[in-house]
Amino acid sequence: MNTLLIVSEPDIASTIQGDALLLRGGWHEEGEVEGGKSWSHEIAPVHLWWFPGKVLSEDHLDKRYEQISGFVVGEVIFLSRHFAASGQPSLTLHPIGVPGESPIGEVAEYGGFKGDAVPPNQRFAAWFRRMSQAGEEYGLIPEFDMTIETTHHGPFLESPTMFVEIGSSEMQWGRKDAAEAWADVISEGLGLDGGDGLGDWMILSLEEQSNAKIMLGLGGGHYAPRHTDVIRKTKCWAGHQLASYALEMNKPEDPAWDPILGELPTGQWKHAIEIAYNKTAEAFPNGKIIAHLDRKSFKGWQRQAIKRFCAELKIPIGRTADFY
Repeated sequence: MNTLLIVSEPDIASTIQGDALLLRGGWHEEGEVEGGKSWSHEIAPVHLWWFPGKVLSEDHLDKRYEQISGFVVGEVIFLSRHFAASGQPSLTLHPIGVPGESPIGEVAEYGGFKGDAVPPNQRFAAWFRRMSQAGEEYGLIPEFDMTIETTHHGPFLESPTMFVEIGSSEMQWGRKDAAEAWADVISEGLGLDGGDGLGDWMILSLEEQSNAKIMLGLGGGHYAPRHTDVIRKTKCWAGHQLASYALEMNKPEDPAWDPILGELPTGQWKHAIEIAYNKTAEAFPNGKIIAHLDRKSFKGWQRQAIKRFCAELKIPIGRTADFY
């Protein structure tokens, strides 16, 4: 699979990761693309693009790079910073899109289009597990949290995409040890070290794809600890992860309403689940997508509504044991 790594020049946590990769060697400079330098790797089909500006509102960067460079992009990985008001040091990664926002189709505040999502990068789960290992190897744990985030923000692309990040404040964004940890993950994950790489869905046989389990996370907070736990404990693959705030649900006012037999609640939640499922299915052809509910984050009537709607979409719901 052809991979495009994107560095954002104004983002120190992005450039420090890019520098760590370039210093490992094996890169050959290509032509400039939209005013930013680019490199190709001598071992694997990977390009690194040093984009000169911020990226959240820069839609279609995959096709823009492809049209100018001639490099057919199969997946995109953004090297980035993570901000959190808590300032908690972290390494984190996540799919992108804003499926829980409305009005559908409008440009979202932090990029992308409201109600839409980008196909999740298939390497997401495998890289989380390798990231956690790298955190141990570089002595970042317990100072740093190793976590996923739920799907959020832009830009909009057609290729399977994820952000890999150093967080959560200026004190961590320039940390070379964190950048080296990510450089290990990226190098091994893309086969820049001469290995097979990690999380490449397209190298699986049809039988292996049909037997693979892909988690669609529903509910919980922004850092999705219960979905993270499934990824950590099993060898599952992972698609979009929707926090409870992306599943707006309005309970019918009729006091006699029955959550099992009555009409489904209104709100953005059904569209969010459907688009997250469809984009995950696009990224994982032939795979078995299983929803994982953070049950404690929902009220009983909300759980019933989600179960009914998932049944309509023929999405099975599983617990941790179902993802082994």
